[in-house]
Amino acid sequence: MSQTVLRSMRAEDLPQIERIVGLTWNYEDRVGADMAARFAAIDALNCLSRRTFMRVADIDGDIAGFIVANDLREPRRDWPMLARRTALLLRLALSREGRDGLRMFAGYERTDAMLRRDADQAGRRYEGEVVLFIVSPDFKGHGVGRRLFGAAMEYFQGRGIEEFFLYTDTSCDFGFYEHRGMTRRCERDVEFALGGRSESLSMYLYDDVTSRQIAYQAKA
Repeated sequence: MSQTVLRSMRAEDLPQIERIVGLTWNYEDRVGADMAARFAAIDALNCLSRRTFMRVADIDGDIAGFIVANDLREPRRDWPMLARRTALLLRLALSREGRDGLRMFAGYERTDAMLRRDADQAGRRYEGEVVLFIVSPDFKGHGVGRRLFGAAMEYFQGRGIEEFFLYTDTSCDFGFYEHRGMTRRCERDVEFALGGRSESLSMYLYDDVTSRQIAYQAKA
């Protein structure tokens, strides 16, 4: 495999990023191609709009993966991305398939909020969030994920961020976080209907401290 280069996101990366998001959540297996592309864009824009850090893994011009992090002490919002996401959400209301998608996204957001409240009630106070972390299915098993996650941890360390968290669910490779010794702090289930089928997921909040992850990275 060619050399992997970690770099900042460029504007021209966005179509590839949206495509990888769609593949990761298998939207095209559940709805039509056009609707799947909208769902993927809505997901990607939601996460990218609140980034304070992002690294893309580039292999010969192809995006092999990416990670998005947020310094919760100094959050930012990318208003052009939010405006595009809002326009896409409004268009979903025009079809039954789209309205199913709206309910799905609303369910995700409610469950994320409940998980964060559960963590708050457990006394957890976070300074950073890993907002989105995806390795393209075409490049798994080559160490791309380890390098990307390590880059986010170095960012947190440089910012003086120790306590961080992330959301994940049973459709993702959450075993990666288990392997790194992170704590599954809380979990909840979410149900929704998409493509005429009822679905359910278990959603998790994992957390850890940056110094432990830096030490893990050094030994890996």
